[in-house]
Amino acid sequence: MTDRDHLRTLFRFFARTQCQGRSPLYALLSETVAADDALLGLLLATPASQRRPSLLFAAVNHLLRDRTGHQLAAYYPIHGGERPVDEQAPAAFRAFCAEHPDELAELLATRNTQTNEIRRCFALRLGLRRIAAHWPGPLTLLEVGTSAGLNLHFDRYGYRLGEQSADSGGGAPLTLSTTVRGGGPADQLLGETPVVAHRIGADLEPVDLAADPAAGPWLEAFIWPEQVRELATLRAAIELARREPHPLVRADAVRDTARLIAEMPGEQPVVVFTASLLSYLDAPARERFTAQLSAAARTRKVAWLFTEAPGLVARTDVAAAALAGPLRDTGEVYAVGISLRGGAERRDEVLALADPYLEWIAPAQGEADDFSWAATEGLFRPAGK
Repeated sequence: MTDRDHLRTLFRFFARTQCQGRSPLYALLSETVAADDALLGLLLATPASQRRPSLLFAAVNHLLRDRTGHQLAAYYPIHGGERPVDEQAPAAFRAFCAEHPDELAELLATRNTQTNEIRRCFALRLGLRRIAAHWPGPLTLLEVGTSAGLNLHFDRYGYRLGEQSADSGGGAPLTLSTTVRGGGPADQLLGETPVVAHRIGADLEPVDLAADPAAGPWLEAFIWPEQVRELATLRAAIELARREPHPLVRADAVRDTARLIAEMPGEQPVVVFTASLLSYLDAPARERFTAQLSAAARTRKVAWLFTEAPGLVARTDVAAAALAGPLRDTGEVYAVGISLRGGAERRDEVLALADPYLEWIAPAQGEADDFSWAATEGLFRPAGK
């Protein structure tokens, strides 16, 4: 398969698994890019690591922010547009890209994919509670792939599930909401979280919101066209992070994780949280990352708390039974789980399935749930169907 064909397939996969039911515009434009050699060429001119649908759409969105008079902006509610998606949208997208080739080329070549989907804090809360049930007492939190570190503020946010809500008790500056699917216990998502004694974020390119005035707008570029409410939530989270920053460090997940764990103060178990990290690593790098966790666990309790594509987790050393069935081959949902490592102790669990952006979450219906019910209820399609 040529690079062009691979990229074509990637955009079609993105349309099917990420955009359907979430962004009618991006679903249509993903198919548009997949069928257009000139648009594919924008990414083919960049290093292979940059060739992501999300990066192309973010670059366009970033430029569109200051060009809301363009016909393309009419399809973006986040830019004040009110036009429904129609057959003219692809032409408007092509025209915008043709009018700004140099600016797009610079963004695609020099900017990184930097997302902070803070709704994933629901997964973080769920996992921390489960870890504390095994290891009572305060915990230390290390988020690997932290971007701007917005998830590190998880205990300052409010949370809502339908009519149920909870906050930090101190007047949350913003509220995250999601829905629960399946028959699992929703109370796990809104209960009290354990005390986090120390927290730090690590990233190859950490985003310094306080020092870099361009950092906030670039994060906003990854908000999808229809997500007006999510844009307001992100802006509130950015303001909180600017006022109350947590430490962020530049580090490589596959080389530096064990060192960072060893350097964390105190003796509490260290929770290493990742959200979509594995999709940025090839198979050897994923093995090296989990080897870092095991190495650190020889001298300190370590828990890997993940919200990741289940097929990628299944191809690491995590041995949760739920990852051995149909869930292993789906790209439509994420698995939320934990892997506890400490001396001779090892425990792997999948706690929930979730939409990749945590627009819904389906908690496990029991401790040994294999989630066979999830395909029946339409949460994902088994491979080949």
